[in-house]
Amino acid sequence: MKINAFADVSLRALLVLSSAPAGELLTTQNIADAVGTPYHHVSKAIVRLRELGLIDVERGRKGGSRLSAAGRQATVGHVLRKLNTRLDPAECQSANGDCPLITECGLRLALARAREAFYRELDGVAVSSLPRPRQMAPAFQAIGLPLGL
Repeated sequence: MKINAFADVSLRALLVLSSAPAGELLTTQNIADAVGTPYHHVSKAIVRLRELGLIDVERGRKGGSRLSAAGRQATVGHVLRKLNTRLDPAECQSANGDCPLITECGLRLALARAREAFYRELDGVAVSSLPRPRQMAPAFQAIGLPLGL
């Protein structure tokens, strides 16, 4: 199963935020630099993660983002369910017209069950448990911050 680019960027942002020293606010630019993703993409992810209650954001010159209590407990499965904007597991429905086989399609149902099994498998994996010091150290060195793990 492939996740969309927005979910990928959002998960990377959560990994960086979960690795930050306790109480440290990271700017959106810090996060973008750490994950090697354009600022614009990361800023959209930050807005959505805040809406979901996974991060806390403080505005202003000394502002930034930090993982919320809910974000520390969030699982990969939960996050992907919230961020996957594509409801159809295949191109059953599109702007160009629906698949002529859509009525009572067994494949569509099977793909939806497979997607849910994928998410269910990730429900046992907390996002905050994923970062490793060797993995995150280069990202934090790039933005000039100590690793918080």
